[in-house]
Amino acid sequence: MLTSVSSSAATKPYRVGILLMPDFPLMAFSSTIEPLRAANLLRGEILFEWQCLSLDGEPVMSSSGISIDCEEKLSQSKWAQTLIVCAGPLCSPEICELYHPGLKLHAERNCTLAGVSSGAVLLGSAGLLDGYRCTAHWEFIDSFAERFPLAEVVDQIYVIDRKRITCSGGTAAMDMMLGLIDQDHDQKLASDVAHWFIHDNTREADERQHKSEEALLARQSTKMAAAILLMRDNIENPIPVNELAEKVHCSLRQLERLFKKYQKSTLQGYYQELRLNQARRYVTQTGLPLFDIVVAVGFTSQSHFSKCYREKFGITPVIDRKNHSEI
Repeated sequence: MLTSVSSSAATKPYRVGILLMPDFPLMAFSSTIEPLRAANLLRGEILFEWQCLSLDGEPVMSSSGISIDCEEKLSQSKWAQTLIVCAGPLCSPEICELYHPGLKLHAERNCTLAGVSSGAVLLGSAGLLDGYRCTAHWEFIDSFAERFPLAEVVDQIYVIDRKRITCSGGTAAMDMMLGLIDQDHDQKLASDVAHWFIHDNTREADERQHKSEEALLARQSTKMAAAILLMRDNIENPIPVNELAEKVHCSLRQLERLFKKYQKSTLQGYYQELRLNQARRYVTQTGLPLFDIVVAVGFTSQSHFSKCYREKFGITPVIDRKNHSEI
């Protein structure tokens, strides 16, 4: 949590360190620190202090080309009570290892560790999420679960489990910080901070990451939305399209019309695209053997899979993996 005692009993501002990794997203960064600034402003006292850290203490460039100064090296910092890792693109295991000693020192000091977006990957690579419930950005949540089998990975916008906090990233970081302010201070302060940022639809931690997209689909057609949800939940064992229609209480012809109208695709084509997109995440983000990926996304033939993959992405899965491993 952000505080170990209630605000009324606290005698000092709570100290939050933000570990910035190269190409970190400014959206997640500002969504993390701005609620703390607003809480101080609205309460009229310094409830929180924060400082930015980096591996070497030098400024770090964000993904949008804006550089943020850092006060201290990760390995030398003993200041933070909570350390939040803010990271963007997935980094290589070799780069992750450079951060492990500093992160483990913070864990040994009983510091709360948090990961925003792919910050969870850095914590997981250091073994600091083993035995904890956690989440990560939807784009790599499946590969995250495959890479760190000792962590309990769930599809939520953020997760608080004892001394570990993980967040999917982006604006979900604001929901996370509002939840922590509510928990450690009071609901009114969290509500006032949300209102300050005109963030009136604060999400609970256990909401699915695709909820806003699911809501849009439901506004277009509840039957189409239900069919897409079934597709996403049945990637490895695809449901025949006629059964999909039966399960959502719709004729196959009507369901095909809905997909043509709103998705500009056939029912079968949309389902295959979902499976191929999932396959590409496995190919580029994990070390799973190609045959295992073929099975995991519901193809019965490796040759057919490779043909469909190349038609979709313009490259074979083998070359795609090789190219990503060289980045």
